[in-house]
Amino acid sequence: MSTLSVHSAALTHQIGLLRTLVSENPSLVNVADADERTPLHWAASSGDLDIARYLIDQKAEVDKVDGSVEELVGAGADVNRKNDKGLTPLHYAASKSRINIGKLLISRGADINAKDKANQTPLHRAATTGSVGFIRLLLDFSTSTTKTRLNTQDRAGADRSRLNQDGEAPEDMDGVGGVEQRRAKQHVVDSCGKP
Repeated sequence: MSTLSVHSAALTHQIGLLRTLVSENPSLVNVADADERTPLHWAASSGDLDIARYLIDQKAEVDKVDGSVEELVGAGADVNRKNDKGLTPLHYAASKSRINIGKLLISRGADINAKDKANQTPLHRAATTGSVGFIRLLLDFSTSTTKTRLNTQDRAGADRSRLNQDGEAPEDMDGVGGVEQRRAKQHVVDSCGKP
């Protein structure tokens, strides 16, 4: 990185320099460096929320993928390493609906049933955000030896005939956001049939 690049300005918390460079050339907001990282990637890496907000206000592409995950996995990074909350990279990919990254992690041995400290799996994360695509990814990658557990307490898989104390099945309960719950319920019915 050159000392006057938008990338180094984002990384080193130089918001004044970044504003000047972007005002002179607005296309710099999404320019990728040699590592395929944009200024927003560098701002996120450095934890600078002010710069990240500024870049987003300037129409930075928030879904642009950098090569860092592929590079790290290719270099032998542990795809099942957990952070202090017990989250794995697959949990993060699921919560952001990053299907391509999920495929890469799973192909490199990521545990689709890894539980965090809140006892949630990547499937919980995908369902919480309504990511039908990621839910399908996890279910499609299930095999007889690595079956995605819909109920982490049940080693044989979810028992959809099991009801709660109010007589409700899981797919009959209101979800966090309504739309997500309907999509998840429809996916369960489409994939498994009616109970």
